[in-house]
Amino acid sequence: MKSCAAFLLLLCFQMAQAQPEKVKAKLIIGVLGAQIDGDKLAGYDKAGAVLGMGMELKLGEKFSIQPEVLYAQKGARSSNKSPYFGIVRLSYIDLNGVLNFYLKDNIVLQGGIYYGLLFRAKADAGLGFVDALNLYNKTDLGYLAGVEYRFTPKTSANLRFGYSLANISPIIPQYNNIISFTLRVQLAD
Repeated sequence: MKSCAAFLLLLCFQMAQAQPEKVKAKLIIGVLGAQIDGDKLAGYDKAGAVLGMGMELKLGEKFSIQPEVLYAQKGARSSNKSPYFGIVRLSYIDLNGVLNFYLKDNIVLQGGIYYGLLFRAKADAGLGFVDALNLYNKTDLGYLAGVEYRFTPKTSANLRFGYSLANISPIIPQYNNIISFTLRVQLAD
């Protein structure tokens, strides 16, 4: 886990050192709707925050790579229509590797993978929140796909889907399923 984070930070540092004119640092802030596939709580009813940073390195006119480090509040929540009551709050640090394809100057298609590091888990089945860290795996590997619209060369909005490739629970098959909306601001030229 620590080696993945160290590798990503080293990659970002190397990118910035090697070709500073091609590297763009971004501040990322937004919201997500989450659910856990495999539980009895269907729907993107769990809202959460997304905060972090990314760096984009242009590989040519149409492609770039974008490592990101994000804090993401995932989990699940029962809806008012559900016969079950439950809330699961999972806090992750996600290390994303994204490949960008510029469809147009202001429209970017994205695909990639993420590696999530779970550091906090709380659950409430109606009697208050309890620690649930032992009910979930400490890591989450998944894929992501999205689209980004650039309002200006320095500001954009991103809509992204993410889904676990591996089970997030050692007890029963469960998978993180998220849709996020983020705003992104380039920090400097």
